[in-house]
Amino acid sequence: MKKIRVVCVGKTRDAYLLEGIKLFEKKLKRFCSFSWVPVKEAAYQKGNKELWLSEENNRLQKALDPGNFIIACDEKGQAHTSRKFAGLFQSIANSGHSRIDFIIGGAFGLPQEILQKANLQLSLSEMTFTHQMIRLLLIEQIYRAFTIINNTKYHHE
Repeated sequence: MKKIRVVCVGKTRDAYLLEGIKLFEKKLKRFCSFSWVPVKEAAYQKGNKELWLSEENNRLQKALDPGNFIIACDEKGQAHTSRKFAGLFQSIANSGHSRIDFIIGGAFGLPQEILQKANLQLSLSEMTFTHQMIRLLLIEQIYRAFTIINNTKYHHE
């Protein structure tokens, strides 16, 4: 993997999350090109869940690169240990994919169309986290995967 993008609904607002995210962005530079692609969230004060997901679907579809390997972060996806997640990364790279798009939905999750388009659905936990918080958890696990693959000091068993 040479290029990893996280396509996400909305912007990260909480300072403590931004601080952690920036720390891992800096650490990831030695392993890959990493970027965030935020798309505007729906106006949750008007309409209903179906309308909101439809709006976010349109925005997410425009942001995705069809040539990239797409991993949708969803609570119903496959769960992995950190070591298995690193193995998954290695497997994706070995199959010829050098670009990965992770997708994080908004407050109401990901639209069905996005889940169907994804090459893989990934669960980061059986617990529920805010879509803001999951960004920090995801970037940390991406960094951890690279340290496992490259056998560098970070991951302990």
